[in-house]
Amino acid sequence: MDVKDNQIVSINVELTNSCPLRCPQCYCHLEGGKHIDPEVAKARIREAADHGAITVSLSGGETLCYPYLYELIEYAAGKVENVNVALSGWHFDSEVLKKLVDAGVTGICISLNGSTEEINALTRDGYQYAINGLQVLSENHFPNSYINWVMHSNNTDDFPNIVALAEKYNIQTVDIIMFKPDAKDCLSSYPSGEQMKQISDFIHAYHGKVDIVPEACFSPLRALVYNYGWIGNFNSGPTRGCGAGIYIYSVNTEGHYSPCRHLDYYEDFSSLDEYLEKSELIQKIRHFEEDLREPCSGCSLQKYCRPCIAITDKMYGGIYKGHEPCTAWKLNEYVLR
Repeated sequence: MDVKDNQIVSINVELTNSCPLRCPQCYCHLEGGKHIDPEVAKARIREAADHGAITVSLSGGETLCYPYLYELIEYAAGKVENVNVALSGWHFDSEVLKKLVDAGVTGICISLNGSTEEINALTRDGYQYAINGLQVLSENHFPNSYINWVMHSNNTDDFPNIVALAEKYNIQTVDIIMFKPDAKDCLSSYPSGEQMKQISDFIHAYHGKVDIVPEACFSPLRALVYNYGWIGNFNSGPTRGCGAGIYIYSVNTEGHYSPCRHLDYYEDFSSLDEYLEKSELIQKIRHFEEDLREPCSGCSLQKYCRPCIAITDKMYGGIYKGHEPCTAWKLNEYVLR
């Protein structure tokens, strides 16, 4: 992906902090049932579009709890190319799908961390909602469908079964999401480097119809997956890793700006231009690699990876701290030298 200077590629809008589920891994603070004012949301989407954004992602909480969802999708669809919604599957049926499509949604993500209720329950709630959601997408032949699978140390072995579910329900893509700190700033089931290699090996060996895509901010895994030996490592350039505050940002239910929904630094500026110019945090983020510390600073994957600053900040006290839970750097025989 080519990213121009100061271009915003994607904006995430947190529509609501209401949710009927209580997922063990949840990083949201769900108390209060706050919804973003639809006019504020439209203003933020319009700003992003003016900065070249091509994607608006709408999330929660539970996205379907937001009372102005279809209105906002229709507005966003008139401003950007892609409007994606993330759902648990709660209250999702064919009628809701039709309303989403009619409003202009282009992508629907169903959250699922395990192929069985037992495995899913280790980190997520609502297994049957998710399965029903996949069924709805399949029965209605919705093309741009995704499973959002958060990789943990306790569900890695189950990943081939997730891909099999995607095949069964004709889901186009499985997005591999990196586990970020939960609402209590815990990171208890972060996968090991060996487990990342296990997933990378599976992706390289897989030749089925499902696209398997590690998200950009899961940079250690991407650096392994997109390593092609003597040809080079294709995970390079500005989009090789965490894009928070660089080419993506987030807006919370108050309408305040943050580099990423996983960073609790929401700032109240009058406009996106003012935020990008005057936020001290944004300026630090755009230069954080200059002072990045061990183990990242000495990693053989460093130029193919930009680590998640939500982890370094929440778990280790600053964006310059090294990405200590990552052990991909130990796999020296596997990386490009």
